[in-house]
Amino acid sequence: MYDFLKLVPGQSKVVQILDKIVSSQQVPHAFLFTGPQNVGQHYTAKQLLKSILIKDESNKSIEFKIDKLDDPYIKYVIPLPRGRGETPDDLPYQKISDVDLEIIINELKEKSDNPYYEIKIENANAIKINSIRDIKKNLAVNYSDLKFRMIIIEDAHLMSIEAQNALLKSLEEPPEGIIFILITHKPELLLTTIYSRCWEVQFTSLADDIVEDILVTRFNVERSTASELSPFAGGSIHTAVDLLKYGFEEITDLTINILRYSLGRRYSTAINLMQNAIDEFSKEIIPIIITLMITWFNDVQKHRSSNSKFHFIGHLDTIEKYNQRFFDSEIDQVIFTLQNLKDKLDLNINLNLITLNVIFKIASIGIR
Repeated sequence: MYDFLKLVPGQSKVVQILDKIVSSQQVPHAFLFTGPQNVGQHYTAKQLLKSILIKDESNKSIEFKIDKLDDPYIKYVIPLPRGRGETPDDLPYQKISDVDLEIIINELKEKSDNPYYEIKIENANAIKINSIRDIKKNLAVNYSDLKFRMIIIEDAHLMSIEAQNALLKSLEEPPEGIIFILITHKPELLLTTIYSRCWEVQFTSLADDIVEDILVTRFNVERSTASELSPFAGGSIHTAVDLLKYGFEEITDLTINILRYSLGRRYSTAINLMQNAIDEFSKEIIPIIITLMITWFNDVQKHRSSNSKFHFIGHLDTIEKYNQRFFDSEIDQVIFTLQNLKDKLDLNINLNLITLNVIFKIASIGIR
């Protein structure tokens, strides 16, 4: 028997757990795949289904259909934009414009070709209740020749309360052979009744070399670029791809400049740099900048303990100068505050307020 789960990179504990479940032949009807964003949850779901369905020898036809997210093997549910005049009784794609529909088709193809690709569809901010109702219609179809089928719900936290309640009935009384996989990096946004009916599998951040390999093999990134960038990704392909999209060197240089001006209490300049970044890219750039700041302060800590393995190796002079000038600053408290401010971005707290707090917190280091 070929173990498809062994192909999942960087998630040995997850693979071990799922291997035991497959071997036991007692597969739960619903899983909740949690952990950092885009560290292999989607790919693992597909490999799990292959491991369950393909027992004795390789079956390239079934492998291909699972990889391509083909019905009836996989019902794939994602956030979608609302169509003009759409009602909850419409089919999920019924009222979507031809332009949006073409974009969705292309994004789904990218996802089927690369399981680490993240679907980007404008105004797709929620999983609609009609997408959940469509699951029920899919479950009602009898595929007697197929022992197991899978329902993958990507970004499950984007289901409204109404949509989650609609899903609940299917989770409580699923047809035999149906496996639900809910993927989310924000499980706290799910109803307790949803959470309690799923077998949670926690994924972990990927090692830098795994991130590097995925960037090279899945995104055709040059090895030298992937090697330089991967330590800044925090073990997440989501962050790594964002760094590529916005320009890795440009964003790291921008972060260093914001740190310099903040520490020098040149508030207006630091604020303008932040605002210009938002105007040029989007508000999505702010959590990336904060993450890079946290990484830089971690390098400061390493420098103090004579650790020579730095992320910001090209900006070592800034770290040395900081420790000469602010040798007694409490770095742990700074990192804690920055992480807390980053977490608040998910709570829809005013973006300007958060950016000001970031700058003022860093500036406070220089006030003694």
